[in-house]
Amino acid sequence: MTAPEVINGKNKVFEETFVSPFQRETEGDALRVLDAIRSDHPSFYGWVEFAGYAEQLPNGKWRAVRHHAKYE
Repeated sequence: MTAPEVINGKNKVFEETFVSPFQRETEGDALRVLDAIRSDHPSFYGWVEFAGYAEQLPNGKWRAVRHHAKYE
């Protein structure tokens, strides 16, 4: 997945798929981590989310994943 170079006249300055290093016991717990990531990267500061979800790991635990980019 690649974010567009320009959105609403603003240029992309950073892009990543952030994978939380913290494993959680439940999907709900991982989604709360995702909400915290969203709070730390708000659209007010140019962040655009392209995908955000909780991913279940082979060990049965969960982690948050977010693909986002910053525009200025």
